[in-house]
Amino acid sequence: MVIFNKSFNLILFVLIFLLFITGCGVADGGKVTAKDVLKRNPEADIFQYNGFIYNNMTEVEWFEQEKDKYTKHSLLDEIEKQSSSSYGFKDLTTTKLPVGTKIYSTNENENDLGILIVEYEGKDLYYMQLLEG
Repeated sequence: MVIFNKSFNLILFVLIFLLFITGCGVADGGKVTAKDVLKRNPEADIFQYNGFIYNNMTEVEWFEQEKDKYTKHSLLDEIEKQSSSSYGFKDLTTTKLPVGTKIYSTNENENDLGILIVEYEGKDLYYMQLLEG
């Protein structure tokens, strides 16, 4: 009976420990969220597409020389909602772009969505996928 009690306590301890470790994990799978970005910069120009946050890089100095490498390929979708709040921020929600703004891929490979282009007031704007790092 004593062996059973010790084994039971050990198993119970291991289960509680595993639940504790799992509970401390990142609920969003390690992705950058709108909440993360807007906490650091409430004026950020971002949108969410396919579960990822994209940040406007059009006028970022180091990216200025890179943007000529990217051209619009295929229409992916359109912005559906504008919000300055991170609550309820979901795919096709933006902080700055108007509803109906078209989002384009920059690559024939539909799985490579690191840079997306949007059409805004007759200009192309470049948005980069934010990854945890």
